[in-house]
Amino acid sequence: MKYRFIPAFTMLLAGLVCCIMSIVQGWDVTYSLIVLIIVLVLFYIIGQIAAQVVGKVVAEHEAMVRAENERIRQEEEARRLAELQAEEERKRREKEGDEAEQEEDDV
Repeated sequence: MKYRFIPAFTMLLAGLVCCIMSIVQGWDVTYSLIVLIIVLVLFYIIGQIAAQVVGKVVAEHEAMVRAENERIRQEEEARRLAELQAEEERKRREKEGDEAEQEEDDV
């Protein structure tokens, strides 16, 4: 619905150009009205197609942004998990080292 004014804007802009051309060229009124109707219908269809293309491009871009954010979030979680595992491994090694020192002191 964001792009619902694209066809109307395109159609009216083309109609304005057509009217100006018909006045400058000095066309007959019935001929200029027939040309105007054809131009309005044609550019309304073109505007509809343009609105759909813009909508699809924006939707694809938003999907790519969401996927990229999800990928970044997963990488961040993996990094945090790796840091936690490294910290646990470091603590385990320190504990083993302390136990080994106590055994040497006992001997």
